[in-house]
Amino acid sequence: MVKKLFTITVALITALFFSEILIGSMLGFPKYGVEVKMKGLRCSPGHQNIYKPYSKYWNSKGKFEIYKRNNLGLPGIDCDTGVNSKYVCILGSSFIENNYIKPEALSTSVMQNLLKDTDKNYNVLNLGYNGYDPYDSYRRIYYYEKKFKPETVILVINAYNSDSYRLTENPFELNSDLFTIDNTFRTKINLLIRNNLSCARLMLTLVQGANAEQVVEPSVEPPDANKVDLTDLEICLMQFDKKYKEKFICVSIMNNDTINMRIDSFCKLNNIKFEYSNLMIPENQIIGDWHLNENGNSKLGYFLNQIYTKHYLHRK
Repeated sequence: MVKKLFTITVALITALFFSEILIGSMLGFPKYGVEVKMKGLRCSPGHQNIYKPYSKYWNSKGKFEIYKRNNLGLPGIDCDTGVNSKYVCILGSSFIENNYIKPEALSTSVMQNLLKDTDKNYNVLNLGYNGYDPYDSYRRIYYYEKKFKPETVILVINAYNSDSYRLTENPFELNSDLFTIDNTFRTKINLLIRNNLSCARLMLTLVQGANAEQVVEPSVEPPDANKVDLTDLEICLMQFDKKYKEKFICVSIMNNDTINMRIDSFCKLNNIKFEYSNLMIPENQIIGDWHLNENGNSKLGYFLNQIYTKHYLHRK
């Protein structure tokens, strides 16, 4: 019995060893790349991933491609972290994060390259995260501004559905104690295995559905956009403006003129910077999905640069 158990154990270890060589070394499938799982980064329970610098991930949309996060563990190209760096923080959902597009083609990368033509100290932080609503984004910038003092905070809205907001009782009462690392035994084992074994990462990815969290169905516009309740969004925009004042801009890329104009009217009434462009159209989106393709990301990058230039650079 002991001999049989020993034989099975050796066989499993050998299979794991050769699987790792095949999947990790030969095929180059990336490991998990998660530094910590952080609680408190959104209004709903659970934790979100903080990724390691230059961690790799794969694009499962259409073809097998391996991409890398930047030197900060964020999507996009590298950002300078010198004493003279100026950080433009872009908030949003997976439409900003976008795991389907090459890092250099992301809207935030396009914007950074354009801004650096004006001033090499500009750096654009891609703080988009899958499934985030504006309230979650408020928490996310609160966490990251402790490391990177924002020159400007830009919230990008790609859709509006207040029913999906996962609000806590006091969503704006934040402090550093709110953010805690998940150090449970289960999470530690999870990270140990997935961060060190590409084969384990692949198997879990296949079980969970390859990048399924990034798949978004096309939006169904409300039949009467004039009746859509914007209260939750307006409350959040007021809070962003209260905290960041002149540093805050809200940007909508929704393909809905009625809602965009309603938000615009509210923002003008309350002296909040707001710009919109109907970028969420099929020619700018990935086929079979709702995320922006490379063309859409390029247009968004240029649009964000245009907005920044209009509100800040032309005033200098």
